[in-house]
Amino acid sequence: MPSCVPYRRAAAVLLLAAAVPVHGANTEPRKAAEVPPADASFVAMQSIDAPIVDGGRVDGVLHVTITVQAKSEEEAAALTKRIPELRAAALPATIEFARLRASRFAPVDVERLAATITQPVKRVDATVDKVLIVKVSATEA
Repeated sequence: MPSCVPYRRAAAVLLLAAAVPVHGANTEPRKAAEVPPADASFVAMQSIDAPIVDGGRVDGVLHVTITVQAKSEEEAAALTKRIPELRAAALPATIEFARLRASRFAPVDVERLAATITQPVKRVDATVDKVLIVKVSATEA
């Protein structure tokens, strides 16, 4: 076995040589990526959690994160003051959708959910242009 020792040393030297970068490390300063400014016509709402009821028992929870889009930036600024009212209008619509059309075993029909929430939210404030479902999931209770 003494003849294996030179091969092991040679293998170790080759592995070390492969681990050392051929070129010097990149030390040039990098510029931060330009992030476009956020569109001020969007107003985020706090997420809503609605129980999924099946056969008289709570079978899961529907988690929905909503953002509303105003027709203009000025109207969006006014909408931020009415977020509690908008959320109060979206909550019963989300609960009704969860009761009738949601299951933790099937994908959520996001288009239908957005349509269900849009009408009551627009009744609160007509400056709402769109109701966007940003995030949705149905989980076990």
